[in-house]
Amino acid sequence: MSVQARPQDYAAAIYDLALEPWTRQLGDVQKALREDTALRTALHDPKIPAADKLQMLDQAKVGAVGSDVRKFLGTLLEAGQLDQIDSILVEFERLVRRRPKVQVARVTTAVPLTEAEKEAMQARLAARFGSDLEFQYEVDGSVIGGVYLRVGDQVIDGTVSGKLAAMRDRLTA
Repeated sequence: MSVQARPQDYAAAIYDLALEPWTRQLGDVQKALREDTALRTALHDPKIPAADKLQMLDQAKVGAVGSDVRKFLGTLLEAGQLDQIDSILVEFERLVRRRPKVQVARVTTAVPLTEAEKEAMQARLAARFGSDLEFQYEVDGSVIGGVYLRVGDQVIDGTVSGKLAAMRDRLTA
């Protein structure tokens, strides 16, 4: 049996792959600064221009640094804030671990909803569950009428078939 990856799985993989080089490259710079006191001292010398400091970093045993990371390091050097790299990395890793999770709101109805109905539904659900919702609409004639909603592990069954089943259960109990 083949297991299919969900779009969320692919998106999470892309997210991780996009951030991994930054984490690795900034970690390499951090390590080089800890190990090379002469480099660290030179980079804190206010008489040395930021462009020259960036060249020093390029020549140091930092490893491969991409152009975006290099530009970021240049910004830190120009601002005189390279010494904050430890704090920056701690905060960056905290943000990476806290990856934004988008909740999926699955809305099932007996007939397709109009755009106006979808907008009204989205506004009500965003007010209740937060604005980070992704909406998926499905039509299923077996619900007879009403709306079946699942957001994460919460289910709201406002369908006619659900109400009839609940009534049947109460009557037979």
